[in-house]
Amino acid sequence: MQPWYGYPILDCAMTTVYDISQDAIEMATWRWAKPVKFYEVTDSTNDRAVEWARAGAKSGSLVVADHQTEGRGRGDRTWFSQPNLGSLLFSVILRPKLPPDQVSIVTMAMGISTSLALAERRQANKLKWPNDIVTRGRKLGGMLSETEIQDGKVNFVVCGVGVNMRITRDQFPKELQATATSCVVETGRSYDRSEVLAGILIHLDSALKDIAAGRIGPILNQYRQMCDTIGKAISVRIDGKVIKATAVDVDEYGGLVLDTGDVIPAGDVTYLD
Repeated sequence: MQPWYGYPILDCAMTTVYDISQDAIEMATWRWAKPVKFYEVTDSTNDRAVEWARAGAKSGSLVVADHQTEGRGRGDRTWFSQPNLGSLLFSVILRPKLPPDQVSIVTMAMGISTSLALAERRQANKLKWPNDIVTRGRKLGGMLSETEIQDGKVNFVVCGVGVNMRITRDQFPKELQATATSCVVETGRSYDRSEVLAGILIHLDSALKDIAAGRIGPILNQYRQMCDTIGKAISVRIDGKVIKATAVDVDEYGGLVLDTGDVIPAGDVTYLD
């Protein structure tokens, strides 16, 4: 049977759509050809992936869930999801041969891959440093990477991704309705999550080959082109201190370069204009 390469669009009026399951993921991601664990409900795909990685999971192994009860963002933030509301929630276990100080390139590659896959499906978006996917000033998705170092070397990186696919505006908690959005809100379309995941992995596979070959420059340059933060006047909080400046670049270690000469390794950015 020949694989089908179209982009299935689902009826937005459906409340329960069985577009993601163990079989659906394995069929959609056949090119990726790595082990998959699917959970209808789990605490956190990142937690399950870290546990699996420590048990010896091979690079590229996937953990996917329909719903997370303890999904996390950066710091102490939680990630909102509800059963059957159509968030794409997954974590990938990777074992890149990189020095620890260059691991951020993996997160950049994941951001690029997710952004490109969404754009190909007519969902406009940009990357907001350090780990958000945004459209029209609202958060569409985000990433959380966790790295384990052993004897000074990277043992594994778990890259977690969450994208709001079919959540309507009134289904978001009130505190998120002004700042969050979803693909169905933005486009009126509701995509098959397994198929979108497959699209992300096609781009990620290409990026990982570049990383393995030492071709970091093209990934960094592509991230810079797709990063909405560069050129913006921002406020960033780090170590209890607030810095106001203009973001001018992202360096090879993933740090945000400011026009003041400061380089911010990580932090919470607010746009001032």
